[in-house]
Amino acid sequence: RGPMLKQQSKPISPEADLTQLPLERMVRLRVIPQLLQLHGCEGALPETDALIDALLVGGSGMEQASAAIGRGIGYDTIMLSLLAPAARALNVLWEQDRCSFATVTLAMWRLRSLMRRLNEEQPASLTSDHPERSVLISTLPGEQHDFGAAMVSEFFSRDGWQSRHLRPATIAELVEEVRASGPALLGLSIGQTDGLPLLRKTIAAIRRAMRHNAPAIMVGGAALRIDPELSARTGADGCSLDARTALSLAARLVDEG
Repeated sequence: RGPMLKQQSKPISPEADLTQLPLERMVRLRVIPQLLQLHGCEGALPETDALIDALLVGGSGMEQASAAIGRGIGYDTIMLSLLAPAARALNVLWEQDRCSFATVTLAMWRLRSLMRRLNEEQPASLTSDHPERSVLISTLPGEQHDFGAAMVSEFFSRDGWQSRHLRPATIAELVEEVRASGPALLGLSIGQTDGLPLLRKTIAAIRRAMRHNAPAIMVGGAALRIDPELSARTGADGCSLDARTALSLAARLVDEG
């Protein structure tokens, strides 16, 4: 191991899988803060870097979440400024081939487990009660990552909505689910800015199929943080940058509908 450590002065290829390199932790801790700055995560909590690092090497992330909770950080902020930025950074690590698909998949599974545990340990005290209101939160058809959709769905559930989330393979599958479940609101998550054409096509297909029975359609997701101007071009009834503001927008859209 000694000679290998001395060789780390060599340049590291940007295509390298960080989790397979010697001194991998030092490299991750150098790259992760840069990713958070570049991909709409400026408001991330200081524990985020360590959380991502822990998830990549098999940790549960509870230590970092507990540290934030110990500082008096509330549930909403934990979700939106700790777990959500971690999910975005993990996705970018995979998209840039800095971590393998398997590594990121396992890290995302651990992040989901952390979210479930936090939900159980911090049960909601409902701020509103709308049992008649139902919402379906969906990724774009074919999207691989649905952590954000699952988180938004949880926010709606905690606010008293009948909420579920979906990761459809095709537009037809999503249209069929909307037709079958008849939600008052459909939330679509767009993760990448190049997904705009598919988003517009999806919205058009739902409205064409449902006609006068089409639900109100709201759009959110990381792409809107990267390029806020996308909001005006989605064709949706409304857009929201995070789960917290989505609740008030959703109530208004359903009430007006």
